Amino acid sequence: MDKTDRKLLEILHENSRISIVELSQKVNLSRPSVKERINKLIEKGIITNFTIQISSEQFKENITFFTELSQVRLPVEKTLNLLRSSPYVNEVYIVSGEVNYLVKATVSNTTEMKDVLAKWMQFSNIKSSIVLETAIDNQLNLDLIGF
Repeated sequence: MDKTDRKLLEILHENSRISIVELSQKVNLSRPSVKERINKLIEKGIITNFTIQISSEQFKENITFFTELSQVRLPVEKTLNLLRSSPYVNEVYIVSGEVNYLVKATVSNTTEMKDVLAKWMQFSNIKSSIVLETAIDNQLNLDLIGF
């Protein structure tokens, strides 16, 4: 991997919908070379998917919150299946320390939030915080992957 691969990853991280033509112009390589480099990054497992981010600001009402689940009384797979099946859950992290899981969820109102938390209280202790503002979002640090 070289500086060009790094630049490709930075550009794709910012906008994965960029065309090969635009991408090739930004890195000063031919379209076939850019396509070949992207394919190699995919084959090596460095790029695992191309995705979108949905702007929460576009939705009139929403509440994003993080909940710490601790002293969970269910097996890991059952807990993950319950969390995975919830339409409100965005992300789940298994963490170390006193907390077992850190869950990011989004609901449309406080009644939904209360209902979601009540379900989770049936199998764990919870502690929640509502997101007031996202100060840093989806930051890329290529130094962590050995570039």
